[in-house]
Amino acid sequence: MTTSVQKMQPNIKSFNKTTLIIKYIITIVIITGILGIFSLFMLQIVSFRNDIIMTNYDNAVELYNGPLNQTAPTLGEISSDSKIASEYQYTPDIWKKFVENSYLTKTDAQVTLEASFIKKGLSYQPTYKTQFYAKYNLENTLDQESLVKFEFPFPAGLNNGEISNAKLIVNGEEIKDAKNVVTMPTGYYPEYGTNSNGLKWEGKLPKKSNNTIEVQYNTVGMSYFNYEGIDNPKKSQDINFTMIIKGTRNYNVSSGLSVDKKEFGDNFVKLMWSKENLYSKPLISVNIGEKLNPSEQVARVYFTVVPIYLVMISIVLFLAYKFAKPLGIFDVVLISILYALFFPLVHYLSSFTIDPTIEIFSGISNVSDFSMPLYLAFAIAFVIIAGLIYYYCGRLTNFKFSTKFIIPCLILFLGFFPLVVTIPEYSILLVLIGIIALSLIVIQTRIKLEKGNMGNL
Repeated sequence: MTTSVQKMQPNIKSFNKTTLIIKYIITIVIITGILGIFSLFMLQIVSFRNDIIMTNYDNAVELYNGPLNQTAPTLGEISSDSKIASEYQYTPDIWKKFVENSYLTKTDAQVTLEASFIKKGLSYQPTYKTQFYAKYNLENTLDQESLVKFEFPFPAGLNNGEISNAKLIVNGEEIKDAKNVVTMPTGYYPEYGTNSNGLKWEGKLPKKSNNTIEVQYNTVGMSYFNYEGIDNPKKSQDINFTMIIKGTRNYNVSSGLSVDKKEFGDNFVKLMWSKENLYSKPLISVNIGEKLNPSEQVARVYFTVVPIYLVMISIVLFLAYKFAKPLGIFDVVLISILYALFFPLVHYLSSFTIDPTIEIFSGISNVSDFSMPLYLAFAIAFVIIAGLIYYYCGRLTNFKFSTKFIIPCLILFLGFFPLVVTIPEYSILLVLIGIIALSLIVIQTRIKLEKGNMGNL
């Protein structure tokens, strides 16, 4: 009788093991399906937030002028209704000859762009402060004094935009009242790219002379800065253009002249163009350090919810079965719920902001704007969710097992893999490093099991 009972015990254990595995499989399949639906739902929310980002960008353009398109100054005939024209009764052919024999032969310019990323919800708007300075060499090739009009336009489309500290200096003398305003006809709405405001000077150029005209102004912009020079119709020209980008080292020269020299420093970059005897029309176009928006980063995380879950829960169940005690179905469900909560928690923590103007802070001094960084949101969510799973598994089994096995799994599957997919430049490399780390865990587990089997022999 005793022998029959002993023979039945292995069969009972085998039956219980098979039943538990089947329950695990059914539970994981159901939860995986729910997580898949959950991921699709959250991706729809991210898509909705991206629409809001576009709206926020359009609103920011109204305040920060949008992309800046600066064109070179122009030379023209003095206006017939100007004071200087009334003093010199030249014929139209003489006025035309003055302009045709005066050239912009050299440009020395420096633009300083100070990046200032304004966060709206989950998006960073790429704004920047601008300091523009340029010195133009204006040559008169005639054997007589000439009279010309010099017009420098402010960036295109800045009819109502912010312009400050604007100056026009001719041969070392600052020109007062140099503001040039073009009055548009009633009912006329200039399209994007129309210049209506700027600086103007009308004056004399000595015979066979080289004259310097300096221009400067401050403004704000977004996304990119363009400079379009003038094409010298009869001669070549020299251009020395320096752009200093502060607050970021992320930039992209999208079109135009090639950069001749670059200098990188602590959170800034200096780009230099030095072109001599340039026959082509100068064009410089630079995109200014856009940040990857947190909503786009978080969206990548939702694509990893299901595959990471399948690997993680399978390893946790196996480790608990082999080195502690099997987890119940309820335990699997609860751990899965905690796992699923991690992703929206990161999502909404990263959009957390403090507005110092709201009523709750009205009586508190020195409360500044605050936006939760994405990686700080990751850290907070990991501490909360991973801490709960660690504590729960520790109480179910023992904290030695939870510390030795559960913590490495949580770091790898709840911390490392979701985080690396938010770094697009290095995500593949970091995922490979994570897989190598996972292989190391598998190897160590296999060795430990093998040693246990050898001990039993």
